[in-house]
This record gives sequence, C-alpha cells and structure tokens, in this order.
Amino acid sequence: MEKNYVSETLIKIGINPSYRGYPFLVHIIHHAASDSNGPFLTSKALYQNAAEHYHVSPDSIQHSIRTILDTYWQQDNGKYFCNVTGYPNAGPLPPKEFIAVLSDYLRRNPG
Repeated sequence: MEKNYVSETLIKIGINPSYRGYPFLVHIIHHAASDSNGPFLTSKALYQNAAEHYHVSPDSIQHSIRTILDTYWQQDNGKYFCNVTGYPNAGPLPPKEFIAVLSDYLRRNPG
C-alpha cells in the first residue's frame, strides 16, 4: 500500500492536510496498515517509529495527532469517517482507536 492512498483516504474522510502533523498521521496509519501485526501495534511503538523517521520526539508526534483529531471531531466530520470506513461510531475516538479502525479499513480495502 502506498502512502498516497493513505493520504487520499484521510482527505476523503475530512482530515485537512494543512496541519503540521498530517505527515505524521499518514506515516503512522501507513505503518499500521502495512505491518503484519496491524492494529496490535502499540501506540507507543507507532509514535516512536514516526518520531525516528521525522527526527522529532514521540510526544511531538502524539500532540500533533491529538490536535488534528480534536479539530476533526469538533468539525463534526464523524459522518465521513462512518461513510468511508463503515465504522458505527461517529463520535470522537481516541487516537489509538482512530488509527486502528482506519488501518484495518485500509488493509481490507487496498488501493
């Protein structure tokens, strides 16, 4: 799976690519969807992997993703998330669950 497909899917569900942390989120979801361990990877491992890739701290990665997702849910974009992924919960999901659901969707629907 290519990172472009992950990015296209994020845009399709309403994630704005102008956020500083957007590349971090793409990287993490791509890594989770491509790894054979899939959603069983820990958030800590995913954040650490992205931090090493982008040469920033894991806390910076986590903060950036929380900022993106907080804004995403505040803008009532859950309906797009549900329409694309088929996930029944349109309410705010914690980052770990959001990443797991989206990476699982991408594994089941390779682009």
